[in-house]
Amino acid sequence: MRIGLLLCDSMPDEYLPIAGKYVAMFSGMFRNRAVTMTPFEAHRGELPDSPLECDGYVISGSRASVYEDEQWIRELEAFIRDSVNASAPIFGVCFGLQVMATALGGTVEKFHGGWGVGVHDMNTIRSRPWMKNSHDSVSLIMSHQDQITRPPERASILGSSDHCENYLVEFTAIHVGIQGHSEFGVPFAEAIYSKRREQPGDLFDRAVESLRLHTDGELVASWIVEFFDLS
Repeated sequence: MRIGLLLCDSMPDEYLPIAGKYVAMFSGMFRNRAVTMTPFEAHRGELPDSPLECDGYVISGSRASVYEDEQWIRELEAFIRDSVNASAPIFGVCFGLQVMATALGGTVEKFHGGWGVGVHDMNTIRSRPWMKNSHDSVSLIMSHQDQITRPPERASILGSSDHCENYLVEFTAIHVGIQGHSEFGVPFAEAIYSKRREQPGDLFDRAVESLRLHTDGELVASWIVEFFDLS
C-alpha cells in the first residue's frame, strides 16, 4: 500500500534531535505493515499529480491556520475536493482535519476558549469498523488554537471532547479527520509546551504535567492503519 503524506509544515530545527522529521513520526504508525509512505510538501505547493497517485493520504498538522490567505492552502483544499470525487481515502490530523472541513464547506475559527494543549479525553459518539477495540473515552495529546465551529453538511461527528466539540469527524466514509495527535511522542509535546511557558497563565505548565497521564496514541494509530486497510 502506498500512502501519501501531505506535509503542511516542516519540523523546526530545534526539535529534530527530539522527534526527527514528521515523515518519521507518521511512518512509525505503519510499522510492521506493508506500507510505503511518500511525502509531498504541500506547504511548499507540492501535491500529487492525481488523487489516484497513492492508495490514500494522511494530512499532517501545521503551525498555519486554514483561514490564512495562502495559495498552498487553497490548492490543498482543491486537492481534497478532487480526492472526494475520485474516492481516494484521506485521514487528516489537527490542521489536516480542519482543512478537510473548509475544503468541503465547513468553518474553522480561532476558538474563544483558548488553546487546547495537554492530554484531553475524547468521548466516542459513534463507532466505525476501523475503530477496532474502541473505548467510550480516548485520550490524546493536543496542540491547537483553531477548531471546526461549523462542520460541512452531511458530516458525522464520531467523537467530541469538553474543549473540542468537533473532535473526530467523518466527512464521507473514506474521508475522516481527528483533532488529537496520535503521532506525537511525550518528549516532543513537552518540548513544544515548554517553549510556550512564557505566555501568561499556567496553561502550559498544566499541559506538561498532564503528559504523565495515560494516552491512547497507539490505539488511534491502529485506527488510522485500519481505516486505510478497509477503505
